[in-house]
Amino acid sequence: MSDFSMTTNLKPRFVLLLLCITSSSQAEDWNQWRGPQRTGAMIEDRSYLERLPETGLKPLWITATDIPSARSGGWSSPVVARGRVYLFTHHKVKVGSGKLAKTQYPYLPPEKRTGMTPEEYEIYEQRRRDEQEIRSKFYRFDEILYCLDAKTGKTIWTNKRTSSYTRFPQSGSPAVVGNSILLLGAGRLARCINAADGSNRWETKLPGEFRDQHMQSSFALVNQVAVVLCGNLYGLNLPDGKVLWETGDSQSRQFHSSPAIWNSPQGPRVIVNIDGRETLCADPSSGEVSWRIRSDANHSTPVVLDNRLLTYGSSRKKGLRCYQLHLQQPKLLWTYQGTADPGSSPVIVAQHVYVQGERRLACVNLATGKQAWMTQLDLNKPRYTSLVAVNKQIFYVFDSVICFQADANRFQLRMQAKIDNTGLLAEETTFRKQYRIDELEKTTEGQKEAEKVWRQEFSNGPLPCTSPAISEGHLYLRLKNGLACYDLNATP
Repeated sequence: MSDFSMTTNLKPRFVLLLLCITSSSQAEDWNQWRGPQRTGAMIEDRSYLERLPETGLKPLWITATDIPSARSGGWSSPVVARGRVYLFTHHKVKVGSGKLAKTQYPYLPPEKRTGMTPEEYEIYEQRRRDEQEIRSKFYRFDEILYCLDAKTGKTIWTNKRTSSYTRFPQSGSPAVVGNSILLLGAGRLARCINAADGSNRWETKLPGEFRDQHMQSSFALVNQVAVVLCGNLYGLNLPDGKVLWETGDSQSRQFHSSPAIWNSPQGPRVIVNIDGRETLCADPSSGEVSWRIRSDANHSTPVVLDNRLLTYGSSRKKGLRCYQLHLQQPKLLWTYQGTADPGSSPVIVAQHVYVQGERRLACVNLATGKQAWMTQLDLNKPRYTSLVAVNKQIFYVFDSVICFQADANRFQLRMQAKIDNTGLLAEETTFRKQYRIDELEKTTEGQKEAEKVWRQEFSNGPLPCTSPAISEGHLYLRLKNGLACYDLNATP
């Protein structure tokens, strides 16, 4: 993903670039993974709530449709375009009786085929396909794209397709481009859907072997070429879905990272993390690889700001790395080792990088890599959740909804809220009063009752590993079952 600073002193060249990128969507649309520029950041001409009301914030709406999430529904983030909200989900439906046996013939990547003759591997593959066929008789997987009215949450249309059997939910976030919606689903199937009515425009099965694992890459569009990671990096012709190119030299089993866009002096380039180890740069018009580096980034999506590249890894040693971009080979400028996460992506606001990992939030100077501050979060093992920013407010959603000020001097918490089953967004103190938690906790029996209340009344809170969408001052949060919308516009 590319990223941009939220400073008010934007260079004219960058302002022109921003206008060009947003021309296909409304100025305040959050139309793709991590926002209009795939940055995780957006500027809106409005003020936001500084604090939650003492009584909490009621949702404008919660979907009446049961949208399954958690393990079987995938972790797609919502996107917003032209007054509509789109959400891609993966539904597991049992169709057979009896108990499903443990997989005996999983997919074998090339490095695990060592010692097998071509004949032995073909026999293994046939057994794997036979096993998949048997397993498919127990369960059906439906991929459903929901289109909802952004003002009411009511369903406008759905697009449902029975997908290939897979143990893992597919959860790549949709990308809305004009009147088209781009998706990557199970079975290496790239799809384009009419945003007006949900009808299919085209489907393209990407080359390569079926792999029983997550498909989480989200499409990026560059000059009518739709680019996505699915083992190799692929470029598809937007009008008809024809595969124009593939990198052809990757054995990546990681389909999590989404392409970032770098507007180089020689034209746009796409940058993506592959294999959990490398980051590569390619020409979106031809697929020609300009360079690849051993970044040790994991499932995260790279961040690009002008000629700076950020990659983020799953260990402190890999850490957060900053490179100076060149067409030949980028130069490593610094490494920050204070946090780590396997799939989270940072965000840049006013020349500072904000990053989360291991229950930590950190602010790092973009120019030097020096830590400005770090704080500890009271969350339940947060992973794979990226930060998003609007103006100078940064949001982070896991089992709580956290908002803090983009301030390089100190950590300024604006809210750390929970969501109960009614959809109320409020601080814990509000809920403790509402559900008489403090009173209950005075006795041993009461403590057990209090724990029961927390489990029951907050069972449909924020879905971990997803990022919110923000458009026109409205916050769209994916819940464990469904979607909720909150008005964050400041009132006089």
